[in-house]
Amino acid sequence: MAQAPGVTPPRAKHDTVKTIKETPEQLAKMAYNKGLDNFSKKDYPTALSNFNEAVSGSPKFEPAYLARANTHLRQADYKNAESDYKAALKLDSNDEKAWYGLGRTEIVLGNKEQGINAFSHFVKKNPGSADAWYCLGELVALSKNYKDALADFTLAIGSRPNFSEAYNDRGVCNYELGTYHAAIDDYRISLASVKNATTYNNLGNAEYKAGNNDEAIEAFSEAIAMNAQYADAYNNRGVVYLAKKSYPDALTDFNKAIQLDSTNADAYCNRALVEYRTNNNDKAKADCDKAIKLKPANGTAYLNRGIIEEMMRRPKDACQDWQQAAQYGVTVANDYTKDCK
Repeated sequence: MAQAPGVTPPRAKHDTVKTIKETPEQLAKMAYNKGLDNFSKKDYPTALSNFNEAVSGSPKFEPAYLARANTHLRQADYKNAESDYKAALKLDSNDEKAWYGLGRTEIVLGNKEQGINAFSHFVKKNPGSADAWYCLGELVALSKNYKDALADFTLAIGSRPNFSEAYNDRGVCNYELGTYHAAIDDYRISLASVKNATTYNNLGNAEYKAGNNDEAIEAFSEAIAMNAQYADAYNNRGVVYLAKKSYPDALTDFNKAIQLDSTNADAYCNRALVEYRTNNNDKAKADCDKAIKLKPANGTAYLNRGIIEEMMRRPKDACQDWQQAAQYGVTVANDYTKDCK
């Protein structure tokens, strides 16, 4: 029988409204999503608080560790970032983003081997990542393994043909390997994309080693034009002027290098040679003394001071300095010690 209109039927005795409770995992996911939103808005402290809540509520929630690691990285908290990247990888060793983030963190922390391991994992599945190959090359080069670093930079360039920094750093590897013309080519390609004082200085060194003194001076001059406070560029240009026997120009550059950086032992040592060759032995010895004080293991300074002391008729002092130079790896010093008693 139909009920009269407007009359509410009675509710069943057991029909009650139930309250739905979220599980810890669901609460963790909600906190995680809030953290991602905060992160996208660059509100890192709030994002970190939410990711902390997510990890606390669900200790095996791998994406939360990764997100928290990224947040630590943005806040320059590298040790905690490292810890969280490792925690994420312990839960999922195939998380490529965690490997990449860990590699970046290890670079800052100065952990070469761990950084190499992280980027090596990443490039296995991401062989087209120019940035990863570049970072890997940087770390390998720090280990002085220039041949392998050169290969890494070449792969970075293969993925990004206009990668100026990779060309510069591959040039450094070629320079260290003694392939100076290849280094020159790399530096020039780098400079065609981005001009900077450091690369011009590197180019100058390579041109000098290749015997191209005029080109070296031009490159160092470009570096100085871009950075008038570049002490090393003045010192390096002075070395080329010294090789060309342009002593006044060399002296001017070494003076400027020392004015800009009074701790530059090499500049003092180089200026000593100019003073020696222009018959100012007292000044030359004083510069060698200063170079040795700044850099006690400076074998070249001991060699030069020995030569100057011989000219000043101090054979005993000269022999002591040459012997010291030989101990610091300056092999040519052995030729000078032959006449020492």
